[in-house]
Amino acid sequence: MRHYQTDSAPAIARVLSLALLADGALDRSEHEWLERNSVLERLGIDRDALDGAMRALCEDLEQSSAYLDMQLGRFPPEFVDGLLDEVSDPVRRMILFDAVLELTAADGSVGPGERLLRTRMLERWRPNA
Repeated sequence: MRHYQTDSAPAIARVLSLALLADGALDRSEHEWLERNSVLERLGIDRDALDGAMRALCEDLEQSSAYLDMQLGRFPPEFVDGLLDEVSDPVRRMILFDAVLELTAADGSVGPGERLLRTRMLERWRPNA
């Protein structure tokens, strides 16, 4: 698993990428929601950064021993925590958390992988955690 500088565009984009993949499939409604709500702009990243982070995340997932589980949106909590720990800025965390809440419901349902990501974000990023 590659690591990124804390609060860097790739680190932030990777959390969004995980949210997009958390239900096991990419969905057009989720991408449309990102664009409609200017999420990338508010986080200071562009579409190229998101696309690059998505590719890198998929490459990392392919190298994981839990690859098959992760294809189904079953991510080990320590894997998710590693990604979340690379975002420390409270404002970006708030924007990301709000975006993930909406994004993971954009297709009309919230799957187990999406629920896990939401829960880990709350637990990991909660003040005084």
